[in-house]
Amino acid sequence: MKKREFAKVMEAVCPPELAEAWDNSGFQVNCEKDEIERVLVALEVTSEVIAEAVERQADLILTHHPLIFGGIKNIDYSDVTGKYICELLKNNISVYSCHTNFDKMEGGNNDYIGRILDLENVRNFNKDNGFCRKGDTPFETTFREMIYQVSEAFQIDAKYFSTVGDETSYINCVGWCSGSGSEFIKTATDEGCDLYITGDVKYHDAMFAAEKGICVLDAGHFGSEKIFAENMADILRYEMKDYDVEIIESIIDINPFI
Repeated sequence: MKKREFAKVMEAVCPPELAEAWDNSGFQVNCEKDEIERVLVALEVTSEVIAEAVERQADLILTHHPLIFGGIKNIDYSDVTGKYICELLKNNISVYSCHTNFDKMEGGNNDYIGRILDLENVRNFNKDNGFCRKGDTPFETTFREMIYQVSEAFQIDAKYFSTVGDETSYINCVGWCSGSGSEFIKTATDEGCDLYITGDVKYHDAMFAAEKGICVLDAGHFGSEKIFAENMADILRYEMKDYDVEIIESIIDINPFI
C-alpha cells in the first residue's frame, strides 16, 4: 500500500475538516519509504512505542495524539520530541495522527465509549460541540455501579479514578467526553446528565460539579482514550481489507501515572 493510498483512506474514514483549528492531524513524520506493509496503532508516540514499531517491523505509526503540535524551530536529540523524530527517521518509520477529528467522527472515540458502556440512545449533546455524547442506562443503576462498569470497560483500575458526588446516587443519563473535557461539565448539567465522564478534571471544575449536584468520574486523560488503539485498528482492518497491509495494535502500556 502506497502512502498516498493510506492518506486517502484515512481522510475518508476520519475527515480532516472535523479537526479543531488548533489541532495538527495528518502526517507528522513522512519518511522516504513509500510502501506501507504494516501499521502500528498507538495512543501516542513514546520511546517504547518506537522500539515496538522497530521490533514489529512497522512502516508507520498511527496515533491519536499528534507528535507535533506547534512549529518546530530545530530538531535536537536532547529534546523529547526531537529524540523521537531522530529515531523515527533513522528507522524510516512515518507517523500519522487522527486527533480531534477522530474524537468527533461517527464511530470514533466518543461513540465507541457509548458502545462499550452498553448505553442506549447514544446521541450528541443538544448544544452540539462535536465532542460530547450522552446515553441512557438500560436499567436502574448507581454511581458506584457505574464506576466499576467504566473500570471494566476502559480496562483501568478504579483506584486511578477521581470522583465527585454521592456514590449511591441513581444514574439514568450519562454524558461523556474522551480525553480532557472538564470544560463541558456545565453543558452536561444543562443536558440533564446525572453523571459526566471525562479526564483531567481540575479542582474548580470539581467544586462546580459538586455545587450543581452532578456526579463526575475523572477516568484520566489516558484512561478515557486508551480505547483508541482497539477501536481504530478495527476500523482500519475493515476499511483497508482490500489492501495488502497489516494493522496491529500497540501492546505498550504508556500510562504515566502507574
